[in-house]
Amino acid sequence: MTDYLTVRSNGFVTYCDGLIARITSHQAQAFLFSLVGSPSHIQATSAHFYNGGYCRVSGWENTAFELSRWTGTIRSIRAKKIGDIVNKVMISADHFARKAQLTDTTLSAVVFGPDMDTVKNQAFLRLDNSTTIPLKPEWQQWLWDEVLHPEKLFSFGNRQLQEAWAINWQDDSLEEQVLAGIRQHYLN
Repeated sequence: MTDYLTVRSNGFVTYCDGLIARITSHQAQAFLFSLVGSPSHIQATSAHFYNGGYCRVSGWENTAFELSRWTGTIRSIRAKKIGDIVNKVMISADHFARKAQLTDTTLSAVVFGPDMDTVKNQAFLRLDNSTTIPLKPEWQQWLWDEVLHPEKLFSFGNRQLQEAWAINWQDDSLEEQVLAGIRQHYLN
């Protein structure tokens, strides 16, 4: 496995050391995008990306894809200069916020970790933080299977990005689902 993906945008070349994205038909929308390169190339690429432009990403299993940002708010969570190199991390603010993103009555978030146990725990904490319904940690698997509608995402980078999933749930039916799980003895 390579340590970096190559990113081409408007004639500039940078590198990606971390990415979480939804990929369909060689097009992708980024939830998390970490760029590494010279200051001027990072500035040009990230400005193009912020404004909705596409980047060409290659170097993963001999495939390439077009990458755009997720619709909604995007923000930088880190821009660090190390010598002559800059590392800039951009995220979909709605999917990584403390409170999950609300669209109509559906809440959604992105969770990631080095393994599925960590991901399911993060998903439980996200759900628990977004509701006033009392939830028990031992319900994690049932909530994952029955409530959270997990979707596997493309992830690239260090061990902490090994597993990445989009989750979403219906806010208006969550209490009803939990009560039904208790009545049917799936939850206690």
